[in-house]
Amino acid sequence: MKRSIFLCMAILAFAAASFGQGADRRLGSWSGTLEFSDGRAPVNLRIVEGGALLDLPDAELYGLPSRSAEREGQSLSLVFYLGSDELTLRLGAVGPDSSVMGGECSYLVGTGSADASFSMKRVDAATAASTAASEPYAAKGYDGAALPGELIVPAGVARPPLVILHAGLGVADRDGNTYMMPGRHDALGQLAEALRARGIASYRYDKRGAGEAAWLFATEEDRSIEAWIRDLEAIASGFRESGYYSGVWLFGLNDGAVVAAAAANGLSAGTPPAGLIVACASAEGQLDAYRKAVSRAPDDEKSEGEAIIAALLAGRRVDAPSDFYAAAFRPGFQPYLIEAFRRDLRTELARYAGPCLLVQGNMDMQATLADLLALRAARPDALAAMPARMNHVLKDVSQDVEDNRAAFADPSYPVSAELVDDIAAFVAGTFVGIP
Repeated sequence: MKRSIFLCMAILAFAAASFGQGADRRLGSWSGTLEFSDGRAPVNLRIVEGGALLDLPDAELYGLPSRSAEREGQSLSLVFYLGSDELTLRLGAVGPDSSVMGGECSYLVGTGSADASFSMKRVDAATAASTAASEPYAAKGYDGAALPGELIVPAGVARPPLVILHAGLGVADRDGNTYMMPGRHDALGQLAEALRARGIASYRYDKRGAGEAAWLFATEEDRSIEAWIRDLEAIASGFRESGYYSGVWLFGLNDGAVVAAAAANGLSAGTPPAGLIVACASAEGQLDAYRKAVSRAPDDEKSEGEAIIAALLAGRRVDAPSDFYAAAFRPGFQPYLIEAFRRDLRTELARYAGPCLLVQGNMDMQATLADLLALRAARPDALAAMPARMNHVLKDVSQDVEDNRAAFADPSYPVSAELVDDIAAFVAGTFVGIP
């Protein structure tokens, strides 16, 4: 997706906190209703070792990580930031059969507040598993950290090919969803299921800073594109060394493609991946996006922006940007930018010598044909595909713009069948591609 300074700024602004180690009977998925004096609001909660993820379906908010999580005697207090508002859930003890949990809620909105009570029921693990039709699995990152995800293996296939699905940058989770946008599309989960039907295994995971791994980046300064790359290298190596799969392919979606391409290059020094798939990616890197934004700044602000970019490219941090750049180049964000400015998808593709498939949706309104041509210029021998109805999040849509936008927040839109065919053929070594 084309990025702006403000999108990059917002995506990496969130810092989450965990409630520490130790088993808690509240771990798991819960569903219930917040009972306010003037109405009710459905709520879903997924409590993991690191913290909790909140869904407020009526607000089209999914997967919001807790800002803090603290045990207080037998209760657990979870705090969530919703923009400038604050929601606190105080969870009581779990019932004798571990299936019911109650508690209280306070919601601070501006200068006002509202209180609520709630009761939640545990979402049965067997029901959740049958719905997801996948096996929870936490692969190990480069430093041994567990990265929760889902491994799908087709039944009756000996040593199937495995595709590791990597979502976009920022807080996009294993399914490609982000709480920064309303709704959810579940594109990568649907793609994984479609690949299973074609005899292809897949693994998708919550990278550091996203989903159930949100708390692996304790502060904004910890966020690191290099950590994402090294994690993907470690995960791919682990699956390859297991001997259970005929080969391991890397798939990078949107701006996450640079992570997949860089990891493919990192692995090439030893045993390279069987192939690389880049889907709906912009040819414009984060450095390009920042330079473009600075070039459009008022004339009296341009020189400072250019100087800050030059300093970051040299690996130097700038302590006190002016008010104009205070958010985009805030000190806590600069370590990430120093790394991100050094990574460019076109450069990574030019370096990568293995089989490569570039996929661009014909209905993609964010990454365009010009992006595909630029990426192909960087890697002229790459195969290319353009599914006729596919948009930026891999969904089949009509030519109607509103229909295209709706697919970003509605999982009922199907993942592109043509994309699945193209990936299956590429993995099998039979894909021809467009001229």
